Amino acid sequence: MRFLVLLATVAVCSCAPQNIVYTSGSNVAHAASLTPPVTKLQKPGIKVTVPQPIQYITPVQVATPVQYVAPVEVATPVQVATPIQVATPVQVATPVQYVAPVEVATPVQVATPVQVEVIAPVQVTAYQAPVPVVSPVVVAAAPEPLAAPEPPMPSLSVPFVGGQFHAQDEAKQYTFGHWGGPNTRVEMKDSLGRVSGSFAYINPEGDVHVRKYAAAPGMGFKVAASDLPEDTPAVAQVKATLAQVHAEAKANVADSAVTTV
Repeated sequence: MRFLVLLATVAVCSCAPQNIVYTSGSNVAHAASLTPPVTKLQKPGIKVTVPQPIQYITPVQVATPVQYVAPVEVATPVQVATPIQVATPVQVATPVQYVAPVEVATPVQVATPVQVEVIAPVQVTAYQAPVPVVSPVVVAAAPEPLAAPEPPMPSLSVPFVGGQFHAQDEAKQYTFGHWGGPNTRVEMKDSLGRVSGSFAYINPEGDVHVRKYAAAPGMGFKVAASDLPEDTPAVAQVKATLAQVHAEAKANVADSAVTTV
């Protein structure tokens, strides 16, 4: 089990964000994905023994002994003192306010008028709009969930052995993950906005399952998982009919576009 965790850790570290060289003014066009939105994965085939919970036994309650309470002594009543009469306050005479003498303002001298020199108007040339600069277009391939990094396999080892990591940069790229315990996960994002990742977990029956996912602007979210339920014959027939109708509708749209041209 330690060898599997070490091998998965090396695989995750090799999936660090890649530096994609492009100008900041570039326009990004994401290509269409060719895989279905949901894909069935094979089970890893790993069985983990899940420990059974320990049953809790309710403790027996012991009766609390009766404590002796001493009698309370009654305090002697306090005598209230006679209130003190307050003398009437003496009114103080209002002081006489001092009035400052009025200052006479100095007469204002009229300034000599200034001669203004008239400047000839400046001739304005016609405005020329700047030539627009066309930014280059970067075509980004759609991320596929099957190409997502493999997650480390979970475990129930005691004592616990695990860890986590996280890295990011100025180009909005990041990668993070954790391993050890009943669930693990890894995820990464590049500078073009494409996200891919995966996680693994142990279900209550002790089976290990893996889910991978990928997403990008304009593509949506796609997943590949080993814990998807099997389709019944009726559901499989409905899916096949829906796929056929969808293909015929796309063909009709393409034919009508060619005819219009």
